[in-house]
Amino acid sequence: MLRQSSSRLCKKMDTTIFDFGFHSVSDHDLKKATLFNKSRLGESGCWIWIGNKRHGYGLYWHEGKTQSAHRVSYEVFVGPIPKGLHLLHSCDNPSCINPSHLRPGTVKENMADREARGRRDVRGEQVGTAKLTTAQVLEIKASELSNKELSRIYGVRPDNIWLIRSGRSWKHLNAASEGVAHAG
Repeated sequence: MLRQSSSRLCKKMDTTIFDFGFHSVSDHDLKKATLFNKSRLGESGCWIWIGNKRHGYGLYWHEGKTQSAHRVSYEVFVGPIPKGLHLLHSCDNPSCINPSHLRPGTVKENMADREARGRRDVRGEQVGTAKLTTAQVLEIKASELSNKELSRIYGVRPDNIWLIRSGRSWKHLNAASEGVAHAG
């Protein structure tokens, strides 16, 4: 027969210990258990967060505020994240909290990683700072007017017109503009 024990809460070296009579569980171990409880093992070894998410990233209520679950996981299983660094997913899955799939890195490294994996789907008009529409860019590519004249018409700098015409910006439209040029 199991004996019923009262639970008591005590502080020992700034770590909360829960004593249920049979064994004690540290605050650190409770965090690990919560992370495991709120995730499921994926085929690629990812620990997929099944709790609340924002933009695909897991949300974990930790130390009185909502934090990214992958950051909490890294800190619990590996250690502190170096100041000023982000955590990069080697698995390319924002819901993954497996610390072996995470590594600290800079914003620049994260952007380079994103580009290398082809995850940048925001192009053309979808970019928040775009001043031209897809239709306008195609008109620019097909136009016989000078870069200076086109820059006045469209309200952009002549070097932007040159970047468009040379295929260095709005690259995703290069094949489309070749079809327009050949059709006309």
